[in-house]
Amino acid sequence: MGLAPCHDCITRPVMRCGRCTRTRCAVHTLLPGERCDGCEQDWQEEAPTRRAAKLIFAPPIAVLAGGLLFGLLLPVSIGGAIGATVMAALACGTGVGAGAGACRLVDRSARALFLRERAGGLPAARLLTDGRRS
Repeated sequence: MGLAPCHDCITRPVMRCGRCTRTRCAVHTLLPGERCDGCEQDWQEEAPTRRAAKLIFAPPIAVLAGGLLFGLLLPVSIGGAIGATVMAALACGTGVGAGAGACRLVDRSARALFLRERAGGLPAARLLTDGRRS
C-alpha cells in the first residue's frame, strides 16, 4: 500500500497506526512492530542520525574493549612474535565485536523508541476571551 489510503481504510477502519493514528482496513492491517508507510518513511529518513550515533559510540567502545583485553592478557602472553600476534588478534576481535554490539544496541533502542512514539493528539479547541464584557 502506498502513502494514499484505500477507500476501506477510511470508511471501514479496523485499526490505527500506533504512531500517527492513521486508520487501516482489514486488508491493510499492520504487523506487530510495524508502522504505516508514512511512519516507516520517517524511520528511513532518520537513518543518517542513527548512523552518526553509531559513529560516535562504536569506536570508543571498540578501542576500550580491545585495549582492556590486551592489557589483561599481556601478563599471561606466551611471548615472542606468535604470542603477540595471537594476543593482538584476540584484542582486535574483541574490539570489533564490541563495536558491532554498540551499533546493534543503537539500532535496537532507536527502533524501540520509534515504535513507542505516540501521536500527540491536540486537546479540543476552546475560545478564550480577554475577560472584558461587551
